[in-house]
Amino acid sequence: MDYPLRPGVVWAGQYRIEQFLGMGSYGQTYRCTDLKNGTAVLLKRAKPSKREIGRRLLKRESEILQQLNHPQIPAWLDWAVHRREQALVMAYVEGEDMEQAILLLGRTYTEQEAMLLILGLLRPLQHLHEAGYVHRDVRIPNVLLKNDKVHLIDLGLACRTGEEDPSRREGEPSGFADSWGPIKYRMRMPDPTSDLYGLGHIFLFLMYAGYSPEEGQEERSWEEELSLQPRVKSWVKGLFESKWRTAVECEQELAHILADYSAGNNE
Repeated sequence: MDYPLRPGVVWAGQYRIEQFLGMGSYGQTYRCTDLKNGTAVLLKRAKPSKREIGRRLLKRESEILQQLNHPQIPAWLDWAVHRREQALVMAYVEGEDMEQAILLLGRTYTEQEAMLLILGLLRPLQHLHEAGYVHRDVRIPNVLLKNDKVHLIDLGLACRTGEEDPSRREGEPSGFADSWGPIKYRMRMPDPTSDLYGLGHIFLFLMYAGYSPEEGQEERSWEEELSLQPRVKSWVKGLFESKWRTAVECEQELAHILADYSAGNNE
């Protein structure tokens, strides 16, 4: 039922499928050509197996994107109906996601480079939060890297601040049965601090990309395994403990830390 669309298929008489990009819990994404102007676009359809909840979440994502206008968030372009299906069409952002950069390309990051990436993500999050929404899925697969810029993508689980989790209505399974359950549960809370919590885990992923444990060493906590400057370690813990209620507060603290780096004071 969820078999990807074939390249060459034309959706709604306008969007030609060029490449299947991936499949998430509720949707499939494709790089397409807009036959009206020749530009590349991203088309997202709900997974047919998810039925009503997939269609509802896709429609919600479309409505949220129409309320946003930020250069680091893909722009809404169209809601395209094809036979009995609908699809969300948005601007296509070229680049690799952070997961690919780390796991496939072997990219590593210094402490300062990782903080600069987080600083870049705080800006689209601030725009999202000020519009009244929470992303709820701030993870490395949802961060696109292009040259020196970062983009926040995939608002499929986004909702209004304080709203009931839309993916758990009508008895939908929570999906938190694995060992990452508590982390996912915290990230899915409809509160801006959930997105900041996700940023903390992104930072640790970036730091662990260059970490190699000694042979035979037992697994320890990230505070023990990673050699972070004290102020940086405190900042990461603050993300996990909801020390900052807004992206602006978090950005101000991070800017102070980075200013100290530039001045040569890393303590």
